[in-house]
Amino acid sequence: DICAMQESLRWQGVPAEAHLAELAKFDEFNYYISEYFDPPIPAVNVLDALAVLMGWTGDTKQIVTKLTGQRHTEDKKCPAHFEQSLADLKARDLSHLSEEDVKRLKDKLTEQVAWQKFDEEAERYDEETPMNSYDVLKCSQACFHLFEWLASLLPEKERPPRQLEKDLKSFRWREVQMQQKGIWPQDPPPGPLERTL
Repeated sequence: DICAMQESLRWQGVPAEAHLAELAKFDEFNYYISEYFDPPIPAVNVLDALAVLMGWTGDTKQIVTKLTGQRHTEDKKCPAHFEQSLADLKARDLSHLSEEDVKRLKDKLTEQVAWQKFDEEAERYDEETPMNSYDVLKCSQACFHLFEWLASLLPEKERPPRQLEKDLKSFRWREVQMQQKGIWPQDPPPGPLERTL
């Protein structure tokens, strides 16, 4: 997905605080999770990692309710609750967790997940994919910013990749092909500048 990779790349090198600030703009969590019976596994892993950090329990819908204050999509939004949740999130770090919970959080952010992906070089589908920013972004922009914030809490060498090398190679190949045809979409500004359509 060209636009998703452009969006992922434009946030490369942006401080984690900018991702937390972006989260304040997104109220899609409740809509997105409640409207899908089975949320995509990369999004589920991000929400599970959030629950570990915050000391919450429950399924993805319950985690989203704790974050937003909304039980259902049609319920009145609770901006004060969401702002407080983000403030609480900002105040948490790994020092608040047991060794076991640090491992659980890290696993949720870095493990292989059942996320089928076509490997163009090998000409086959891989049934599992390691967690990465690009695939999270393809699920949800809000989860992408949450993922980036949570990943920033890990030591740098233990963080998940922004994208897989095979995805970046495929993107660069398409970029060359489409530029030659004059149909490459305009590159967006670097984050956190607003993207225009």
